[in-house]
Amino acid sequence: MNNRESSLLAVQPTVPITGFSRGFNMNLKPVPRLDSKEASPESQGENDPGVRCFWYSPMMIISDGKMKKNEDWGIHVESDCLAELSAVVAGQMEEDGVVNAEYLAMDLCFLFGFDHEYFHHCTDSALTSHLQRIFEVEGSIPEESKIYSTEYSKLIDKEKKNWILVEETLANAHVVRDPTRLGGLREAFLRYGLLPQPDDWKRGPYALWDRAAFDPRVFNALCHFVWLQYLTGKVDPCDIWSKIEQICDEGGNDAGFEAVVNEIVQAVYPEEIEKDDLTHVMNRDGASIPISFGGFQQGLLRRLEVPLRVHGSQSTIILERYGMDNPEWPYGIIEGLYSHFRIAEVPNESDDPFGDDDDFELIP
Repeated sequence: MNNRESSLLAVQPTVPITGFSRGFNMNLKPVPRLDSKEASPESQGENDPGVRCFWYSPMMIISDGKMKKNEDWGIHVESDCLAELSAVVAGQMEEDGVVNAEYLAMDLCFLFGFDHEYFHHCTDSALTSHLQRIFEVEGSIPEESKIYSTEYSKLIDKEKKNWILVEETLANAHVVRDPTRLGGLREAFLRYGLLPQPDDWKRGPYALWDRAAFDPRVFNALCHFVWLQYLTGKVDPCDIWSKIEQICDEGGNDAGFEAVVNEIVQAVYPEEIEKDDLTHVMNRDGASIPISFGGFQQGLLRRLEVPLRVHGSQSTIILERYGMDNPEWPYGIIEGLYSHFRIAEVPNESDDPFGDDDDFELIP
């Protein structure tokens, strides 16, 4: 590994994209709110307004039954896209009377996208480790292991079928579940459109985060489903989509969207399990637990060890704000956002972002 790759941050060549002039001029009038994707054709960002400036590139490239290192692996961000996104959010903050909106907006947008992409690293870590073990034993990697990524690319911009691409559900749930101050920012992420409203079916799997965030059993079931997607090469390995379509036909898209997680959980935790079924065990409470695959709780590397690949004319600004030379990144920036968007904590209470007494309020 050379010095450039070993750095936490690496500036990539500029990608031509319409954006702001150098200097992150956040005082320009903001334009449309986050109700539609405004991706530049040069951007490889994700298919959701909240993370449209970010994408994750895996550690390895699979070809001809073998793996080779991906020299561009890591979390990518298009800096000009981020400038535009931050300007939109800053405009909304200013309407709320928030001071220093331009800086708070940029921090909020970056933190959300960065942590969402880190979950993709957690998934990539588990899958890559598993495939490397298979290669050591079998001498080749199953062809199915590369099919799912291709199928994912075909479906992610579809309006309904993409609902079962639930790795995106888990990535947003991962942000909300974070037990630190970052997880405590979920109301700000929601208010400014980075985190979708849970009933916004037009934002597809990104909007299914709420069930997975607050129910560990659901989170584990969706992780199990994602494993099956990658290892079988099937987008719908449990054959649930026909049920979803029927529900949509009978009750509309809202009803179908609501049923997606239920159908996945039912497929992973069936009501009746045959005695000779080796994929589940009963725990002490008599609940059936799938044991075939684990979750995606952590990555091979910690968040700040994953390379950050910055593209576009605003690269220097991003690196100065979110690089190793800024002592405020990440904890000071997270603390500043948390303090601004949260009511003061109750003395002697734990910092549990999911506690019953944990109230939220957006304040100027």
